[in-house]
Amino acid sequence: MPTATHELFIDKLEDEIRSQLKGIRGGSDKNARFAQKVQPARSTELRFSASASSSKSKYEPDASFIHDDAEYPGVIIEVAYSQKKKRLGRLAENYLLDSDASVRVVVGLDIDYGNESRKAALSIWRPRLFETADGLELRAVEEVADEVFRDDEGNPIESLGLRLCLSDFTCEELVREELGSDNTEIQITGKQLCQYLDGAESKARRALRKHSFARVVIKRKRSETPPEEMKPGDEAKYAEQEERAAKRVADDDVDYNESPSFSSLSE
Repeated sequence: MPTATHELFIDKLEDEIRSQLKGIRGGSDKNARFAQKVQPARSTELRFSASASSSKSKYEPDASFIHDDAEYPGVIIEVAYSQKKKRLGRLAENYLLDSDASVRVVVGLDIDYGNESRKAALSIWRPRLFETADGLELRAVEEVADEVFRDDEGNPIESLGLRLCLSDFTCEELVREELGSDNTEIQITGKQLCQYLDGAESKARRALRKHSFARVVIKRKRSETPPEEMKPGDEAKYAEQEERAAKRVADDDVDYNESPSFSSLSE
């Protein structure tokens, strides 16, 4: 289950991307009009057609961004923790290949939660087509591999950080139609990533305030009422009651149909 640090870190990262998109929307060019259609989709469930290479068809990413006219998000973000970090590369492959490259970039952030090391690293995967003897082959290429932005002691390390283009946020067809060659960049430096992670960890560790009673208070919840058990003979009794009720309804219908009718005032 995601930790508080995990959720807080994702929130800061998503907020920064959203903030930069908002800045682009303020213009009047193609970039602005395109950015106006890109929205955060957070952990919206994704379903892909079953494939021979993947036994799973349903996913819930940590964060994602989707174009209004696209079926799948263009950008997916996964923050790895515990066992998840070992399968981050496979997860990126599934997103990119099972979506037929509709997902344009998968961002993986490898964080050592609660371990002695405070190291954190960034990886980025994108889809690429390769000419092979058997024809075109779609693969997931790791363009950035374990780029460390925080060392074992928790100190920030100078790095390029996360760099995205507007064209990453949706499939190629929509990019050609709406964006063309215009392609504004969104960048979050390694130092910023480190600050977001430090802030998330600090808030998660802090003793937060909550309500407390000045005196000892007994908390009493209602006891659960067990479902009523049907006794022998009850079924026949209920059936008889239903039959009598149905007969009354039928008698009422007969009385209604036999009542005298009245002509309208216009006759």
